[in-house]
Amino acid sequence: MGKRNEIELAEMLAELREQLLTARGEGAGQALKFEIKDVELEVRITTTKEAQGKGGVKFWVYNAEADAATAQGTTHRLKLKLRPMDADGKSPLSIGDRDKLPA
Repeated sequence: MGKRNEIELAEMLAELREQLLTARGEGAGQALKFEIKDVELEVRITTTKEAQGKGGVKFWVYNAEADAATAQGTTHRLKLKLRPMDADGKSPLSIGDRDKLPA
């Protein structure tokens, strides 16, 4: 598995979080705002088990440029349904609410 076509699942979710926060900040002051109720992702993943160090299982997400021949037979589909929440954990994320951006 060449790492050039893979990122860790946690890294992908962290980037999604950052992109949503960026969109929220850029939407501040706009006449049209969006409330995000659910984010549905379907990704192709593969797992590896590390025998050295701490060990454990890693989930790798293939990017869109992954070679189909390499990925065939080694990937699985994972569907995630996420509900983005503000830092208080009680309110849905609204794109355009600058006053709710984390410090």
